[in-house]
Amino acid sequence: MNTTHFDLTLDICAEDGTRTRFYQPDEQIGEKTLRQLVSPRLFNQPLLTLASQHSVSAIPTRTIDLLLALTASPPAFPLPPQWLDIAEVNCETIIEEAGLEASPETRDQTKSVVEIHTLGGWMVRLRVELAMAATIREERQFLAHFTDLPVIPFRLLAGGVGFINPPKIGRVTVSPPLKGVSETALQADLIPSLRP
Repeated sequence: MNTTHFDLTLDICAEDGTRTRFYQPDEQIGEKTLRQLVSPRLFNQPLLTLASQHSVSAIPTRTIDLLLALTASPPAFPLPPQWLDIAEVNCETIIEEAGLEASPETRDQTKSVVEIHTLGGWMVRLRVELAMAATIREERQFLAHFTDLPVIPFRLLAGGVGFINPPKIGRVTVSPPLKGVSETALQADLIPSLRP
């Protein structure tokens, strides 16, 4: 009989660029902590309070850009309406998927890679699968209301679940471009500027 050792590592990525790590080896406490994190109200509370038998830490949620819960047993999390899946990806995955044609099974879906930069300098690339938008207006609404969500949950590449605090998003880049957005956006060749 194979048994999997449970552990939970929480990385709290703050607006000042610091990362604070908490570790929980106890399975019952770790699962309870994960259930409390998987909530649309995660960043609505004034403090994120983490306790152990040795200490209690309280972190103002307004200072948290990103929270990563690394575990071999990630919980299911609710997705916004019309979202089918959202998961972290690496550059190799993006390159592999770039040339793939849409299969008949995915005809009613839209897959995009969304690169999110937070105000604290954190960056994450996510593959977002949406139910196919019926109109160009609905595609525009996806991007327009992205930062209005209470929390953006996603599956971690390394196992676990992450949570983005939407008010802390500094920039969102969607690839390929959404049909309804690129026609109304400012047109420019985006070349990163180099400053001495």
